[in-house]
Amino acid sequence: MRWSRVGWPGVGYVSFEDVEGYAEHLARLVTDAPPSIAALASVTWNEARIAAWHDTDQQTPFGAQDTAGIDDAPTRSVRAVVVVRTDEVLDTPDGLWRRWNHAQVTLDFERAVLEPADTAPLAVLAGDVQVSRGEIAHVDADVWELRLLLSPTGELAVHFRDVAIAVRPVHEQVWTDLGERPAHGWHGPVPDGWLEWAAPAVRAAGHGDVGGLSLELDGFGVDPTGIDEVDPRWGFAPLHAAAWFDRRGTIEALLERGADVTVPDAEGRTALDLARERGARRAEEALLAWYDRPATDDPAV
Repeated sequence: MRWSRVGWPGVGYVSFEDVEGYAEHLARLVTDAPPSIAALASVTWNEARIAAWHDTDQQTPFGAQDTAGIDDAPTRSVRAVVVVRTDEVLDTPDGLWRRWNHAQVTLDFERAVLEPADTAPLAVLAGDVQVSRGEIAHVDADVWELRLLLSPTGELAVHFRDVAIAVRPVHEQVWTDLGERPAHGWHGPVPDGWLEWAAPAVRAAGHGDVGGLSLELDGFGVDPTGIDEVDPRWGFAPLHAAAWFDRRGTIEALLERGADVTVPDAEGRTALDLARERGARRAEEALLAWYDRPATDDPAV
């Protein structure tokens, strides 16, 4: 992972607004930048969904003088259509109201280099894939970089010299409909950021940390955590988190300890429902095996 160019903490811990000095960094970044770069820097990426992605390999070296690690790489013409959302707080006579604004941002990159070159594994158009973080950086001379963390599939960077941007407002339903596309499921290298703020047992289950999970459930140095205790902030019990992140090891550890497979999360979904929703095949297999076990295998028997 390369989320360190301007000193951000690890992926998933904070939003840009929480990073000390971000506003000053952004101001310095766009002071001498072309207008299109300044416009790109103003985009709010969190929860954005990619509506369309087209790239054409131009087979043209990026340039021998470039030092961003992309020397002689074949360039591409890339068009990305992204639907972004921002919240707005309105002070009305009836009190404060919050509403969401949605816009379609069309980005046209010429002579761009993608990292990774093949975006297929990132499933950028899947219904459950959205942007968790966005970072723009000046990496060399007249070379810029837009780096996006796509949850739950991974990281995508576009190195470019210039970009054309078009923005138009759209209805919220456009953003919602993008979420109805076929899901990709959890196969990415980095857990969703919310997990770092979850209850310790939920966090350990989501990370696949069997040892840490055992310590929390046994109450090592603290009061033990209930095995089916739902984190009130995120609405998940440990078994839900293990299913969400396809952690077969912690699922099996929880089941052996007597976790209840019928406990619903805050939206009424069981661990098996979540595994199927996320395409978490190993988790689904472990849970189905538990449902199909002989009755004498139940630890309560």
